[in-house]
Amino acid sequence: MRPLVLLVALAIVAVLAALPGLGTAQLRAKGATPSAWPCCNNCGSCTRSLPPQCVCRDVSPRGCDPACNNCVRSNSTVAGRRGFQCFDRIKNFCERRCTPVV
Repeated sequence: MRPLVLLVALAIVAVLAALPGLGTAQLRAKGATPSAWPCCNNCGSCTRSLPPQCVCRDVSPRGCDPACNNCVRSNSTVAGRRGFQCFDRIKNFCERRCTPVV
């Protein structure tokens, strides 16, 4: 009977660790603002892993966030200028929007 209880407890811990939103709480604890990176308004492709790892399709005219490792000059234009896009694949990238929904 004890191995079954241990297995159930381990399963509960694994599910709680995989829940989205825990990373957001950690960002808030570090003093990050709601607009802090990583955030995404236009989500691209995501893996099927839990939690998913996604690429964001947002394009910025000013460049990528300093934390981005793979910043690429995009063919898309923003305000008449070519923009930049971060092609990092990040866990829960599309979980938070950068701007509020209007």
